[in-house]
Amino acid sequence: MATIRKKGWPTSAKIFCTKRDAEDWARRAEDEMVRGEYIDRSRSERMSFSDAIDRYVSEMLPTKRLSTQ
Repeated sequence: MATIRKKGWPTSAKIFCTKRDAEDWARRAEDEMVRGEYIDRSRSERMSFSDAIDRYVSEMLPTKRLSTQ
């Protein structure tokens, strides 16, 4: 398990099979934080396809015109 705690950023944690994978992920994530490009993907990684479709139907579909729904 790799955990990143960096001032000004939310704590991020992820589980990996190998220590090397965890270190590589942590290094890339910290580099993205320094460059200001980091995006927290933990919520999207846990979301199932069914949940994504339900969210799209409830949030995006009402904004579409009837002809494109």
